[in-house]
Amino acid sequence: LDPGVAVALSSVSNELRASTKGLLPQLRADHEAATALCLKLGHRSCKELREAKRVRSYRKGLTAADLGLLGTLGSVLPALETLVLVEPAASSVCMRRLAEGLGADALPAVTFLDISGIHVGDAGASALAVALGQGALPRLKCLSLYNAAIGDTGLVALAPALRRLPALKGLYFTSNPFSDKGLAALVAPPPAGALPPPTGVLAKLKVLWLGGTQVTD
Repeated sequence: LDPGVAVALSSVSNELRASTKGLLPQLRADHEAATALCLKLGHRSCKELREAKRVRSYRKGLTAADLGLLGTLGSVLPALETLVLVEPAASSVCMRRLAEGLGADALPAVTFLDISGIHVGDAGASALAVALGQGALPRLKCLSLYNAAIGDTGLVALAPALRRLPALKGLYFTSNPFSDKGLAALVAPPPAGALPPPTGVLAKLKVLWLGGTQVTD
């Protein structure tokens, strides 16, 4: 939200202006932080980011705070279809902050999410699972988690959320240390006594990359 809009709105009445005056410094600070993130991502303004269909970050030094802010902005990026984050220096804290910022219906139009080189880890994968379970990324078709340090625990946590994505066509898990246990959670039938998965689970999946994992023959 442009601070100027809020100031103009507050001028409508003295009462409204008085009640919102204390919020303006925080609004200004939030807007400045969002603008700085836009510039890091290669967009000249918040408006340009809001209308963008593709956002790609290649080694731009995004911090945990940057990714957390990007997550919270997910609900106001209705046009975004492709999000690529290649940040080898980022830690699992960064991924958790990003996922924790995503809420219901966040990034509603994103069909391709590529998180490569970030140390997602099991904690980051679990946080992403929570976000997906809350309704984030409802149209996701392709998910790439390349070299993201996801083990069996992380994939077991993430698998149920992925199995419920109706449009999922591609999963790229190259160079992650999970093994048969993690893969079984994604593709095997549920154990006896467990609730069955939704009808047509992973029905549209066409690509599953497992190179560099510990999955056996």
